Amino acid sequence: MNLQSLRLKEAFNLTLRTMPILLVRLGVYVVFWLVAMIYLGIAGGLAFLVGKAVPFLGVILFLVALGGTVPLYSLAKKYVLYLVKAAHVAVVAELLSRGELPAGANQLQWGKDRVQERFGEASIMFVVDELVEGVIRAFTGAVYSIAAFLPIDALRSLANMINRVIRFALSYVDEAILARTFWRKEGSVWANARDGVVLYGMVWKPLLLNAVALMLLSYIPFLLVMLLFSAPISALLSAISPTVAGWSIIATLLLAYLVKVAVGDAFAMTAMVASYQREIEGLQPDAQVTAKLEQVSDKFRELQRRAQEELSHFGRKAEPQPAEIPPAAS
Repeated sequence: MNLQSLRLKEAFNLTLRTMPILLVRLGVYVVFWLVAMIYLGIAGGLAFLVGKAVPFLGVILFLVALGGTVPLYSLAKKYVLYLVKAAHVAVVAELLSRGELPAGANQLQWGKDRVQERFGEASIMFVVDELVEGVIRAFTGAVYSIAAFLPIDALRSLANMINRVIRFALSYVDEAILARTFWRKEGSVWANARDGVVLYGMVWKPLLLNAVALMLLSYIPFLLVMLLFSAPISALLSAISPTVAGWSIIATLLLAYLVKVAVGDAFAMTAMVASYQREIEGLQPDAQVTAKLEQVSDKFRELQRRAQEELSHFGRKAEPQPAEIPPAAS
């Protein structure tokens, strides 16, 4: 792992500079959690009352209440959080490449405007991200999988766990490729995404190591909250009522999780964008890597097709574009 490529100090400074939109991310998580708790409380209370009158009917009512709303709730949460995250990526890309936003700009609104400007519709951004995610996972699985070569079941189980960690860490790579679409303001988003995954394929080893390291570092806020707030939360709940004191560990875990996803993941994303920018600087998409991606990923072939279709409207071929990066602010 190249610590210089990881750019932790720069990522920390950028995380502090994007604190306004980071707090919005935290607020969105809190709101969705509160809505879920209130709904579960109401549904559970009604189911309990019905169950006292008609045995088993309360359980059925509760399951129906969950089954009918959980998919919609999950979809709404994913949509809102993804839009906020994309706006955050746009802000980070701008600060990293140009040093500042326009004077007086609201970070969330500015980021949302850039998302609208580059993608037009949220549905297009979702499709681009889904294709990029599929390509990254297919390529990484093709070039790096340690489970298949181990004959011992115990070692294979450990290797499978490591591979799952790697797949989770790759989400930061997806965000870095999305950031490239924002700092390359010209050109098709499909062609930018295609070239972005090809460039990842050219420098995948250091980026993969960085992604895993950043995923582990993202849990530091979780551990700090657990260490610093376990005793105060326990004392507070005990003072309120001894009957709720036992819930202190749940409350602390929830707080630690919210801080982790809002702060830890934001820091890891920022560092990954910075690392990706440094690693691909001056590179051009390579024909051999492109051929490899075409071989292992049908989603990459879909990216190729969409890039060609969009650019054909402008009378141009979907030729790979160099990894042009605006000069970073000093």
